Amino acid sequence: MGSDHRIVRCARVSFARDTHADEFRDKKLIRYLFKHKHASPFEHNVIAFRQRKDEWLSLLSQIDNPTLQVYYSKGYVFLNLRNAINLWGKLPDEVREKVKEQFPATYYIVQRKGEVSDEELKQLSYSRDEAYVKEKIETTSGWIGLVDKLEIGTDMDYYTFVVECPLFVARQWMRHRFGSYNEVSKRYVGTEFLEFYLPEYIRKQAKSNKQASVDEAIEESGKFIEEIRNLIENAKDLYRRIIEREGAKELARGVLPQFMKTRFYWTVPRISLDNFITLRTHEGAQKEIREFAQAIKEMVGYRGTDKKNVI
Repeated sequence: MGSDHRIVRCARVSFARDTHADEFRDKKLIRYLFKHKHASPFEHNVIAFRQRKDEWLSLLSQIDNPTLQVYYSKGYVFLNLRNAINLWGKLPDEVREKVKEQFPATYYIVQRKGEVSDEELKQLSYSRDEAYVKEKIETTSGWIGLVDKLEIGTDMDYYTFVVECPLFVARQWMRHRFGSYNEVSKRYVGTEFLEFYLPEYIRKQAKSNKQASVDEAIEESGKFIEEIRNLIENAKDLYRRIIEREGAKELARGVLPQFMKTRFYWTVPRISLDNFITLRTHEGAQKEIREFAQAIKEMVGYRGTDKKNVI
């Protein structure tokens, strides 16, 4: 699951430029990421191959690196491209050949330890994602797109999504730590990506649940929404003025409200995805993230694999 292009997309989302493609620049970026050990974009590409459990255990016994993760489920070994690169010499020959086929530019760059000239890069084959997203669902506060999936009927089937949502939704989302994330960074991106979510009305606080709301507008909701709108506009104006005076983006971003939207890539195994669906479709979950969880359920279903977890 994945491509040379996927690595680039998940790196460029930091600059909110994941929709752009330029093969030569993309290959230069892969070379840079590899040489400078910017590893997280490689994690959104997942490899699975058949292997007996005893062979998997034998592979694990050879690893002297506590950061490597190699998973097993129903006769398959799973690892992301970052881990595959770190395990390169221990992988079966046929697996390395398949990686070469799936990630031609990355394979060559890794084989040469990043020492590849620009002229060589121009000649390299380059694999692309078929589309930006395969399926997209809009919610009241943003949207989610299915980028790719690797479904072979195991608890470790993998999925990659791209999500655009308010900051407070993203921070709830990232409490689900079993997965890989790459996100827009306001250290890099300024006024060119400055979008906000404004709810239709202010919901009431639930009396029976300290963290939940009731889908009913409070008194003077419209007045508060207008005040929020003004707050957002004032914050945007202050942010722009700081940037115009050459203020650092990493500090200027501090004035922006949590209603600001962000975008991130999420690559997650089925067992963690099912856990997300269970927790975030619950009536006590926040409405905005509940809509995203329901969208995911509509896209890829729910298998109940999370029920294997005691807690």
